[in-house]
Amino acid sequence: MDSTIEQGPVVAAPAQPQPRLQRNALSLFETVASTLANMAPAEGIFVAIGLTVSFMGSRAPWAFLLAMIAVFTCANTMSEFSRARPSAGSFVSFIANGIQGYAPRAALFVSTTCFVILMLGYIISTASAVVFLGAWVQVLVPSLNWMVISVVALLIVVPLLLRGVAVSTILSFVMFLIEAVALSFLAVAILFLAHGHITAPFTNAGGMPGFSGLALAFPIVVLGFVGWDNSGALAEETKQPRRTVPITVFVSVFIVGMVYFLSSYSMIVGFAGLKLKDPLGALSVDPSPFLTVARNYLPWFLAVLGLVGVTSSAGYYIASATSQTRIIFHSGREGLLPAFFARVTTGAKPVPYVAVLSYILLSLALIVLPGIWLNANDVFTYEATIGTVPVVLIYLLANVALPLYFWKYQRSAFNWFKHIVVPLIGVAVLALPIWGFFAPNQPTPYNYFGWIFAGLLILSAAWGGYVFLKRRDAVKYLGSIVADE
Repeated sequence: MDSTIEQGPVVAAPAQPQPRLQRNALSLFETVASTLANMAPAEGIFVAIGLTVSFMGSRAPWAFLLAMIAVFTCANTMSEFSRARPSAGSFVSFIANGIQGYAPRAALFVSTTCFVILMLGYIISTASAVVFLGAWVQVLVPSLNWMVISVVALLIVVPLLLRGVAVSTILSFVMFLIEAVALSFLAVAILFLAHGHITAPFTNAGGMPGFSGLALAFPIVVLGFVGWDNSGALAEETKQPRRTVPITVFVSVFIVGMVYFLSSYSMIVGFAGLKLKDPLGALSVDPSPFLTVARNYLPWFLAVLGLVGVTSSAGYYIASATSQTRIIFHSGREGLLPAFFARVTTGAKPVPYVAVLSYILLSLALIVLPGIWLNANDVFTYEATIGTVPVVLIYLLANVALPLYFWKYQRSAFNWFKHIVVPLIGVAVLALPIWGFFAPNQPTPYNYFGWIFAGLLILSAAWGGYVFLKRRDAVKYLGSIVADE
């Protein structure tokens, strides 16, 4: 390497030894397992299929396939940063490292702001998944109250999260396995039973003409892949994170992309076989199209789908909480939050218990408080929408930070395709769902969501400003802790 190019940001070593997480606790299989559970394809396809068909018609499965390819460009950023400087801080650390070599003080403000907006987005999205679980169970057992179910489900997993990263990861994978096997079995069965319509997705029926349908559907299907970054924050607890994390992100995106494609393909074929007057129109407005198809082709499978709705949202919550609490912990270590948040349990398997309990309490508030005024479907829909856009914004900023980092610190490894072209494609892909969030002429209350996002951004910047002005020493330690060093 050119001797004039630094290997990484030059930072001061912390004055006191910093708490560390359990080393080598997760294998490649376990990081893939956690990421797949975090992506929750059953919940994702249940929510996205109707809207996607309304825009794309019979071509909907191809939108999921294109989205998978597009998300690979974003996975490239996680992969490249993790090869160079794997960190439990994930995108927060990556963005800081990208800016730090040019403007260290600005890096502190930007990374702190990014941390707050990212965690707000993560926790809001995760709360929506727990609400989905409560609403789903209430549909299956109407005598139960969705909020009580959601709160109980949330609290049940606390001891599990405090047991250690390996235990929660394995359980979340079991839940993913149930949904993946069930969705795949149903898809194959429908394709066999309705084989006379197997070519339906190759037709051009329904939806909007030209590329306008794809333009509107694309943000929806891209958002279905949120969670692919799960393994980045688990780097400190992962064996060989510089190798494991890059493999994990690409494998996970591919597997979930195939589940989405196969499931959406089978829905088009299945509804075509129902001999309805307007099968695609019926699919686009059906609140539970998978239940409709199962009811007509495999009635005995309805009970399995009921279980899938529970395991998908539960696996999502466990996996996301496991990963995202590591970002809170890491930010406490590096001064973006008070050091209190970096406290871990004693023993051979340290767990960031303060981060876990803080995450649980915020999630609880986001379930109960909106639920006082809104029904379960509204809480889920609104929180899932509001919570996703801050996360996508951070993905976009990480793509911007990637070429800055490699040009400054890894010049000999700089690659114009991987570090310029691919991140730019990622920025363009991620700009679509953000644009959709602020698009004009949206119905109420969606037309207010942009203002809510602006409020979250102002709140995040306010904390970033406080750290910038009052915690100046944090700039010395920003990006100082690498997962495997």
